[in-house]
Amino acid sequence: MSHAGRPVLGPLPVPVLDAAAALAATAGAAVVVLPRWTLELAELLSRHALAHPVRLVPVRFDGALAVVGPVLRPGAAACLSCAEYQRLATTGGRVPWHSPALALAGAPSTALGAATGALALELLQAADGEPRGARPGADATATVHLVHHGRATWSTHQVRPVGGCAVCRPLPDDSAADVVPVPSAPRPLPDPAVLRGANPRTGVAELRAALHDERFGPVRRLFRSEDSAFCLTTAFVTDGRAVDDGGYGRAGDFRTSERVALFESVERFAGMRPTGRRTRLRASFGELGPDRAVDPVRLGLPDPAYHGHPASRTVPYGPDLELDWVHGWSLTRRRAVAVPEHVAYWDVPGDGPRVVYESSNGCGLGNSPEEAVLYGLFEVAERDAFLMAWYTSTPLPRVEPPPADLETALLADRAELAGYRLLLLDATNDFGIPAVVAVCRYEGSHPAAPRMLLAAGAHHDPRVAIRSAVAEVVTNVLESAHRSGPGNGLRDPERLLPMLDEPELVVTLDDHVGVNSLAEAAPRLAFLFADTPARSVAEAWPGAPEPVTDLGVLLDATVLRLADEGLEVIAVDQTEPGLRDRFGLHCAKVVVPGSLPMTFGHVNHRTRGLPRLLRTPHRLGRTARPLRPEDLAIHPHPFP
Repeated sequence: MSHAGRPVLGPLPVPVLDAAAALAATAGAAVVVLPRWTLELAELLSRHALAHPVRLVPVRFDGALAVVGPVLRPGAAACLSCAEYQRLATTGGRVPWHSPALALAGAPSTALGAATGALALELLQAADGEPRGARPGADATATVHLVHHGRATWSTHQVRPVGGCAVCRPLPDDSAADVVPVPSAPRPLPDPAVLRGANPRTGVAELRAALHDERFGPVRRLFRSEDSAFCLTTAFVTDGRAVDDGGYGRAGDFRTSERVALFESVERFAGMRPTGRRTRLRASFGELGPDRAVDPVRLGLPDPAYHGHPASRTVPYGPDLELDWVHGWSLTRRRAVAVPEHVAYWDVPGDGPRVVYESSNGCGLGNSPEEAVLYGLFEVAERDAFLMAWYTSTPLPRVEPPPADLETALLADRAELAGYRLLLLDATNDFGIPAVVAVCRYEGSHPAAPRMLLAAGAHHDPRVAIRSAVAEVVTNVLESAHRSGPGNGLRDPERLLPMLDEPELVVTLDDHVGVNSLAEAAPRLAFLFADTPARSVAEAWPGAPEPVTDLGVLLDATVLRLADEGLEVIAVDQTEPGLRDRFGLHCAKVVVPGSLPMTFGHVNHRTRGLPRLLRTPHRLGRTARPLRPEDLAIHPHPFP
């Protein structure tokens, strides 16, 4: 091909084809130039190359960019379709990357044409030495070059179809027969005080190299914040949405905090939508029955008064409503069980009916399936414990900070310097997993300062639960100083005040936190500051933590204890195959029917069909009698 009488890519020793010629090619190697193209054409070229003994290097233009590669051939590690899917998704929802008709174009650069051609030829020559038709592993990558005409710069990227590709890496079908039991093997721990297994493959440099790429993701932004209580690192994931979402790492040094942020970004990405198996089961619960599926009523349904509200995405549930289902493993019943897909994953694409709002509640990441499930279960316990206290407005026993925990003491001092007093509350309920609520109450004189902020934690070791809750709440205290007060957008009191009387105006996480930080919200928060007895950690949780030598044994014991309370534990494997193969990382969504799920947006709260919410506070001695629905204080929660 040529441009204004000159070759677009300079003289090359291989054919240079347009799209039509490339789709007609059935053998040989060539460079394909695409000055104007669509996502549909990207898919057609990819499918054609997969089906014929060809090697094609696409060079397409998108504004000031020339994108070179990947090499299209049978058995390629990635194709043009998935490479563009990931590249466009990193733009944060600014382009309709789901649309096959999306057209992109750009003008080839005369000055950089020969350099671009040299990069394309380099990819072809590298592909000559690779075996043809062999299917690479799930963690294999393909090379793509980006040439920026406006800057006269170029960069090299390694791309793989994270979470599968309908063209070159279709996911296997989800089925009950393929669900792997959990626990599946002994999981001895090198240190009984640490519930994380050793994994030498997950160093910071290795994780960053595999995850962070500003052009292709799956982590598209990785940055540090130095005005926090900790060294704070944020890792935004590629999800094609206009909002920023991802992982956050807090630690005493940035290297450690980056590792934590990257870990959490994996958990967030895998929890959004299926990345390991393709959902195939569509049926009603009435067709499946309780032996094959979880009754959605047991998951807690939203208030029907809000069906049809602009802030609600749910539809009324009935047993004849057809839903999409994925299979998980019931650790309680020791068999596969189907869970609604939009419960197992919190941002499933498409317009399928949703009967509940779901968040990342219960998502866990670990170095084994057991570790992922256990940490997902800790999170379910944390949110359930807090919401049970919140909706019932029951005072909680106070806990004295562990005297030997220097980190907690330092954080309490940081909060005090900002004008806040730290209070620890024991929220442990029938889960039996130590759960703590950390509350920071403002005692300074600044009129615009948030009056109250809180966070929660749950863990086998109550000291870990305390440390986690305190770290989060103090981080939020120091960060809120930059976001609160008149004229500060989301935390402007004038915007928040109407939400006290009109709770359906509470839509986002910022709304939940902001409205409860107002001085006018004090009456609904008063139970948190009741004059309850203060106990030491040893008095609150006698004998805790029990030493753990095997993670599977601890998980089994926890499941049995919950079964005695009438609670079932279900785990859905959310693992992304490439990250499992490369790093040994596993992701799981833990669902405990009957527990209180964390939701955001008041119209989405889920308290219907959960009789345990009414009975358990009385069993715990928090209320004089079992509660009735009208006894509940259904206010928007302040959970961050």
